[in-house]
Amino acid sequence: MEQCIELFSIFGGFDNVIDVDQELSSLIQTHILNRFTEHHTHIHSLLEGNPLYAKLLHAISVGDRREDSAFRRAHIGKEKGKEAFEYLRHIGYLQREYSREIPPLKIYPKQKFKKEVERHRISHKLRFTTPFLRFWFAFVTPFYDTIIQVETKYFYKNFHQHYNAFVGYIFEELCDQFIYDELSIRFNDIPVESGSYWNREIEIDLLCDTLKGECWIGECKWTNHKRNKKELRHLEEKWTKLSLHPDKIFLFSKHGFSNELLSLKLPNLYLFNAEDLEPLTR
Repeated sequence: MEQCIELFSIFGGFDNVIDVDQELSSLIQTHILNRFTEHHTHIHSLLEGNPLYAKLLHAISVGDRREDSAFRRAHIGKEKGKEAFEYLRHIGYLQREYSREIPPLKIYPKQKFKKEVERHRISHKLRFTTPFLRFWFAFVTPFYDTIIQVETKYFYKNFHQHYNAFVGYIFEELCDQFIYDELSIRFNDIPVESGSYWNREIEIDLLCDTLKGECWIGECKWTNHKRNKKELRHLEEKWTKLSLHPDKIFLFSKHGFSNELLSLKLPNLYLFNAEDLEPLTR
């Protein structure tokens, strides 16, 4: 499953069949870099030669995906950024993920909040419609000048440095899908609102409200170390700040959990490895 998730983070939405028995670098070389001109022409033909579109797509692919920070990273003003997003949404490259943050309520009309609260603006997130597009704008387009000259060492150096973190977001999306497809059946309940939650201070990978009125919270980590009890406490600090009382807590891990965490006897804590996501491949 680790291999499947890693391959999906690159080739999800890719049109051609790939041989999963090949090494990852070989697959990238064969299907992407060796066909660079073909892919570039196809993907960028819809961008109408507007450099703002490519800048915004790159900014979203390597950033936290929040609208405001993506516009800043791409050096695009808010109005032009929104116009660019609407076009990229229209051609099927991007979608908007709406924030569930609730603005602070004023007890009386002229109430003033702290400066950092007053200045804060709720920001939605922007997401790619396919993992392949995200991979392309994160790793390939920044090295256009060298790849076109059949020089790939700079591409691979950057890829190996940042790829593990890059997969983390795809892992998060798959865990969210796992909750919808599998855990909703296991617990005979249906998430009516899910996905990541973020506000000015806190970000939680997965937060679900269910049809039965339950609150499910989850976090996903695509790292090479086992998750431990300290990380559970950190998640607890987050839901406490939000005044939440989760009915179920899901921890997803690439490489399992510490013995200390496994020995906990919490009836509402559920631990999942990458291998547990295997039903998504059926």
